[in-house]
Amino acid sequence: MTQSWVVFYVSSHGFGHMTRSLAVIEEVMEKTDYYVYLVCGKYQNDFARSYLADYKERMQFKDFQTDVGLVTADNSLVVDARETERQLIDFVAKWEDIVAKEVDHLKTRTVECVISDISPIGALVGNKLNVRTIGLSNFTWVEQYEYFYLKQDIIDQFKTAYAYFDEFIEYSLALPMESITVPKKKIGFVARELDWRKISDLKQYYGSSIFISCGKAVTIDNIHVENYSGTIFTTSGVTVTGSDHVVKLPVDTLDTHNYLAASDIVIAKAGWGTISEAITANKKLVLIERESVLEDSHNIQCLTNNHVALSIKESDLGSLDIMELEAIADRKISFERLNRYTNQQDKVVDMLGLN
Repeated sequence: MTQSWVVFYVSSHGFGHMTRSLAVIEEVMEKTDYYVYLVCGKYQNDFARSYLADYKERMQFKDFQTDVGLVTADNSLVVDARETERQLIDFVAKWEDIVAKEVDHLKTRTVECVISDISPIGALVGNKLNVRTIGLSNFTWVEQYEYFYLKQDIIDQFKTAYAYFDEFIEYSLALPMESITVPKKKIGFVARELDWRKISDLKQYYGSSIFISCGKAVTIDNIHVENYSGTIFTTSGVTVTGSDHVVKLPVDTLDTHNYLAASDIVIAKAGWGTISEAITANKKLVLIERESVLEDSHNIQCLTNNHVALSIKESDLGSLDIMELEAIADRKISFERLNRYTNQQDKVVDMLGLN
């Protein structure tokens, strides 16, 4: 029997692109007979290998850099535009060789489609293979790099690559993407499945808790909490002082979303993946402002305007009064509106035409 493959190229910038892609891949595995070829950075793929262990007979992985994304300054959430540009010049120069090797690897397989979130490599490979190629994201790097006034020839290379998509599926909270002119479909939030039994066990064992994350691509060590006696869950790269009840989740923790869902309040940078997991779990959400990042600013504006989240400045992390923060959240977050967002979860297989 011929094996039919769905090919994923996932951005190796941070972890949010991978975690939301894992939700999609899980659905593909559970609802179809397709095999999946997943390409991303080794750091992200090692996580995916463990997370998708139950499906290993139908999975193949390839490890390499698929994106540069946005490079941040040391111990900060601030983007270093010049270093981002420098790394992009090196990355774009490698595209032709990367694509040729991927096409050679895949050309003898039956490929149903190529899905990219939101690496240009996926669009380029899909075009060369002459198979249906789908963009799946809430933004592209075009508008992100235009925001920083990066070199036009870099931006034009990304525009050219993305023009090879046959269609684009736009997640909730999507940025305006004028460079994407192919047919678009809209979809709500997607997130990894929650384990409600484990969530209940975590609540019973740890009691009241909060969840603090700045993403696995960022290191920040100036978070100081006050007026809180419960448990604080943190992800890698985050150092919290002011409490004796900090549980630092190991970098290889497969289900950080369950710890998030067990918490009373989530404090995080405004990446789409964490927002989606928090909203899916119906959590009070406090987002850390990064005016230098277009996606974050857009997400924060949409959610605060609709009274489903609060925002704080990065400088506020040096003195976080949790009691005061929770009181403000209770006043300003509308749980009626949050429930509407929570119910915007979508299944992706039908949208991708893979059923």
